[in-house]
Amino acid sequence: MMRFGWFQDPDNVVYADVEQFADHFGKETGIENFRAKLEDYKANPEKEGILLKGKKRTTVKLFIPDLYFADKKTKLEMGDTVWVYMGEYYPCYCVYWPQAE
Repeated sequence: MMRFGWFQDPDNVVYADVEQFADHFGKETGIENFRAKLEDYKANPEKEGILLKGKKRTTVKLFIPDLYFADKKTKLEMGDTVWVYMGEYYPCYCVYWPQAE
């Protein structure tokens, strides 16, 4: 179960540029086409998030905090973007897409 308070602690969150994060993270976890899966989830989010299983005994959850914790009055910084959660023993990645110039 994900706890809202855990995500409020800045020591638990890493902000990651999709360009620098997606390919490397996908290789490390064994999740094929990870970048495309991030893009698909960003375009079609589900309130409860989705689970992605990798080949290296890894499962991650993609979710958007503003949807998942919709009942909270307080919002997380950048809570409207896709986050990658692997459990409270690992940092959670807040993925952002750079603005087109």
